[in-house]
Amino acid sequence: MALAFSTTLRTARAQAIITAAGASAKMKFYDGTRPASGASITSQTLLGTLVGASTIGTATSGTLDFDEAGFTQSNGSHVNGTPTWVRITTSADVFVVDLSIGSDMTFTGTISTGVNITLNASTITEANA
Repeated sequence: MALAFSTTLRTARAQAIITAAGASAKMKFYDGTRPASGASITSQTLLGTLVGASTIGTATSGTLDFDEAGFTQSNGSHVNGTPTWVRITTSADVFVVDLSIGSDMTFTGTISTGVNITLNASTITEANA
């Protein structure tokens, strides 16, 4: 049996991610196999970190729309590689959500030392199963 949520509920779920992340939340891009959600990082390599502004985005019509322009980064700390997943944490590095690149979010290209990570129209859509 498939689940079906109202748009109001899907929007509330997207807003809950924004609220849990809080101000100055981080998007951390990793390579390797994504661990079980919230599990410790083991052999995965942190390729780059983006830091959000007062919020990481807005929730509307069941979708979390990231504020791409609100993120800052120190591209000199980036590590060369192809990200396979992203962990969103609070500013204090407390786990909020893990996203697989390709199924949960879209990211094309690689990350390189000295080059900014660019987010284009990044969203998470709270889907009905």
